[in-house]
Amino acid sequence: MIESNNSSEEEHIPERDLQIHNTSAFILDIEKKELSQLEVAESDEDYLRFVHGIVHEVSTQDGRQFVVNSEHTEVLSIINGILDGTQEFVEVKVIAERLLRVEIDAQEQIAKLGKQLHEGLLIISHITDRGTEKIIICKAETLSYIERTTFTQQDGFPIKKKIFKSAQIVFDESHEITDILINDINDTIPRYWWDGFLELSKKYDDEENTKRAFTMIDSKVLTKIKKESNPDYWNLRSTTIHYFRSNDEFDIDDYIEKCFNRYTPEFEDLDLNKFKDTIRELPRKQNFDTRFSLVRKAITAKVKSTIKLEENIDLVLKGEVHSGTIEGFVNGNQEKGIFIKTSKGYEEFKKPS
Repeated sequence: MIESNNSSEEEHIPERDLQIHNTSAFILDIEKKELSQLEVAESDEDYLRFVHGIVHEVSTQDGRQFVVNSEHTEVLSIINGILDGTQEFVEVKVIAERLLRVEIDAQEQIAKLGKQLHEGLLIISHITDRGTEKIIICKAETLSYIERTTFTQQDGFPIKKKIFKSAQIVFDESHEITDILINDINDTIPRYWWDGFLELSKKYDDEENTKRAFTMIDSKVLTKIKKESNPDYWNLRSTTIHYFRSNDEFDIDDYIEKCFNRYTPEFEDLDLNKFKDTIRELPRKQNFDTRFSLVRKAITAKVKSTIKLEENIDLVLKGEVHSGTIEGFVNGNQEKGIFIKTSKGYEEFKKPS
């Protein structure tokens, strides 16, 4: 059953050039080790609206980039056969059967840790999205809810926040794969989904991603902020270093939210929106993922900065510096200098009483 929390609500899906050529849905019951295909009439508007919403959500997402290990793996062989016309779309049932086998094996492994994979609805669709041909493979999680009229517990698939895991395989006009984007609602994408099931490899490893993301944000964004406002540059650079050091996962939207959206510039005319737009463009232009596991050791060499104060005095920054720790000021004699908030430094340089 497809159910929303409020039966009077209808999800609004923006208008766009999106064609669904074929779609199939399967219920995967890991506990019973059973697969059942949903048989839905074309007149079932609720189901069609649900599928359209799923496809819209997945096809507008970015995700971690993956590459094929071989064109002859089971899933890709079927997909390629569908696109070149040598196989019928009904063959996607083999893909669903493969996922069930993989999830049963994965469940046996994580059961030792007291964890449980979720039963769900697997949807496989062949679409054209704004002129680009794609295969969408996604799993919607089953949720339990109380039916509002009978007050009985039932299971269903939510109208909102429906995607649990997804794969978006993008093709060019010659049916050659140009992109494979993988997403998961959880912090990490489980290996069984991209390796065991889809037999893919990460395009960029985590250490490479960490180095490149930090370097590109630092050089393409923060350095440009420095030209407009030194205090904001140092504050945002420190916040960025802290983000890379204190989080397990990098997510570009999360980074922008925590480091830019929550930051109030000291220079009032600093337009952070243009820099946020630049950050969103970086992964595609500079070859790193929008989401990956952070490798903290990868940015150690990038943290240290040296600022020449006088001919014989350097200020060395070895890590993140919190806002307000270092400030520029002009004294009563109009002499320029910096103030560094430091108890240890004060003890070293205080005048004798």
